[in-house]
Amino acid sequence: MTSVAITPESFFLFGGSRPWLPPPWHTSDDRVRGGSSRSSLSALPDNCARFDGHLDIETLGGAGFASQFQSAASEQDDGATASDAVWDLSAYSGLEIDVASGDGKGYTFILKDEKPQDKRDDGRGRAGINWEAGFRLNRNGEDGDGRQEVGCRVWVPWTALKATYRGKEKEDAGKLKTGEIRQLGFMMRSHFGTQQGDFKLQLRSISARKQPSETAELVQG
Repeated sequence: MTSVAITPESFFLFGGSRPWLPPPWHTSDDRVRGGSSRSSLSALPDNCARFDGHLDIETLGGAGFASQFQSAASEQDDGATASDAVWDLSAYSGLEIDVASGDGKGYTFILKDEKPQDKRDDGRGRAGINWEAGFRLNRNGEDGDGRQEVGCRVWVPWTALKATYRGKEKEDAGKLKTGEIRQLGFMMRSHFGTQQGDFKLQLRSISARKQPSETAELVQG
């Protein structure tokens, strides 16, 4: 008898049935370029997480970014190296980000499907192609820190992700290899000085899905 593998309708990468931590997420802030921005991703009760920090645009003259990444290697227990580990999400149509609350700022969600390149002589990582989608929640309500966004589910279909290289769109990048997703992450960037200061995004989960939840909102960029 031949067995047939059945792919579930959804698969949690983080949150839900899978922890956000450990291992710790990798920090990639503009301090590698002489900036002063900082970020972190920390675990919260009920298996939620918080991406927060401070975006400084003064040091680099209007530019700035702060980001956190995690690799598929975080789930490997078979001795696979970071460059070999992937999430095979080819059976799904996109990713759904369940956001508990935010702060009115625009965020960027990033996927990477390339093998990590050797580091430069100064120890910094080499730039590669990112697949990006921006999102901003509707502002509604306030908490003790001031303005707060009511949470929602953000649907990111593969077709909404745009290839970029060093922050600029790269039209000849080909197609996202959904069967070879190696890293994912969140970034806060200045968008040429249009946002700065403290930021905070509280997350419930990231899941791959064949179809979005009924209440999910299409990513707006």
